[in-house]
Amino acid sequence: MSADGLTPEKIIETRKTLNRLIKNAMKKARHKECMLCGKKGGFCDSHTIPKFCLKNIVWNGKLNSFNTLIDSKLLSNDSGISNAGIFHIICKECDGSAFQDYEKAEAYETCPTEKMLNQIALKTALRDIYKHEIEVKLFEESMLEMKEKSPVWSLFANIIFDAQISARKLDVQECYEIYDISKSFLTTSESWIKVISYDRLNYTCPIAFQGMVPLVTGLDGEIINDNFNYNLDYKTEYLHVAVFPLKDATAVILFVNSKSTRYMKFEERITRMTQEQRLEIINRIIFLYTEDYYLSKQLDDETIKGLQEPARLLQDPFTINPKRSTRNAVKDYDLRRDICIPNLFLKEYSVKAEEK
Repeated sequence: MSADGLTPEKIIETRKTLNRLIKNAMKKARHKECMLCGKKGGFCDSHTIPKFCLKNIVWNGKLNSFNTLIDSKLLSNDSGISNAGIFHIICKECDGSAFQDYEKAEAYETCPTEKMLNQIALKTALRDIYKHEIEVKLFEESMLEMKEKSPVWSLFANIIFDAQISARKLDVQECYEIYDISKSFLTTSESWIKVISYDRLNYTCPIAFQGMVPLVTGLDGEIINDNFNYNLDYKTEYLHVAVFPLKDATAVILFVNSKSTRYMKFEERITRMTQEQRLEIINRIIFLYTEDYYLSKQLDDETIKGLQEPARLLQDPFTINPKRSTRNAVKDYDLRRDICIPNLFLKEYSVKAEEK
């Protein structure tokens, strides 16, 4: 969200407007009951990425975020642990009991269990439901704001926001499907998950991430997901990625729905790679596709600068020409493309926990 060309006064005014729209959107998107137990009200600050992971890369009480890389004057450029990746959709009791298997450091001495991976998928789905439902309301609020200005603005509002709202509603629907699957497996020994890879490094990487990624292309340029196909019968298949910085170690996990078919070639290729090659690809995926990562403030300015290009190139899903955007996405998201992204999984970028 650029503030280029805005005066300091206009930046303040725009920031106030944005904060008001976000506040209204959050209010309208607020759930009435916990999504896991049905208890009314009483939502807690639930962290997507476990707090113990964030504590291993925090510095001076702060973390860098996606906003650091795009350097927007309209958004906060860093974050504290208390507000890093939080959502408000479940109660404190459920947050403390439903995810206890994966939210402890000692669980990553070996490959995570399928129960842990199911909990990761559930937590991610809950966060994404929360995030996308707010986005829908934010676009609706912004559209109403524009329409109130004039008939001309009303026309622009429809053009700008209709596709955004439709895309986000589809995102919400797909997140609910993953939520339903993972919630149904909370109390069973059965699984719907297939592990692609688990890498444990003997040093702490300066990045924490947990998310679902709809890969556009694989490692040979093959199309995996057409992210601009808004047909209700078309189902996106997600790659689940988790990067958990531990004390003197890092856990990096890839997994998919065992019924997914579009990742078969990707899985075959990435499992045959060396660990260094595989981690370079995972690093690319995170920075080309996502914005929900957190970075250590120990990273130097040169490294941050190297991460800014992919952050600024992150393609917005808004389009009035889906076929053309699909072609562009295949080019932009090609994992073989010539773009230099600092590989934060290399030991040279490792960090030490902040001393208390």
